[in-house]
Amino acid sequence: MMRLRPFSPTDISDVMKIVGSSMQEKYPASMFLELHNIWREGFFICEYFGSTVGLIVGTLSGFRTARILVIAVLEPHRCKGIGTALLNEFTNACGMKGLSNIELEVRKSNKGAIKFYEKHGYQVIDIIPHFYNDGEDGFKMLRNL
Repeated sequence: MMRLRPFSPTDISDVMKIVGSSMQEKYPASMFLELHNIWREGFFICEYFGSTVGLIVGTLSGFRTARILVIAVLEPHRCKGIGTALLNEFTNACGMKGLSNIELEVRKSNKGAIKFYEKHGYQVIDIIPHFYNDGEDGFKMLRNL
């Protein structure tokens, strides 16, 4: 059914499809390949019945801190535990690395994502004015490990 695995560069077309259909921000494929080169342990893919349906990618961002840059699941596969599985896998990788915190940014208007992160122990710690390309503010959220 569901299988989590590390990202491989051969996954880039699936990653771009998922990101393109799930997020308002647009990112080049080269960014994902570079992030994979920087911290391979922070980039996971979810396959569901053999199809790539979700991903999480993060980076090391400071002393004992990781930052989730993207978590996305294709619309038809949401609410099946895929986002939770990806977040847990990333959290475990951070713990194995000896990290203490995970941070992320989320649109203030994305109530579903905010609720999802709060359910998993994240708290809003700051507002980031005009964080997104369209001028929307973001919340900075943090979870201590």
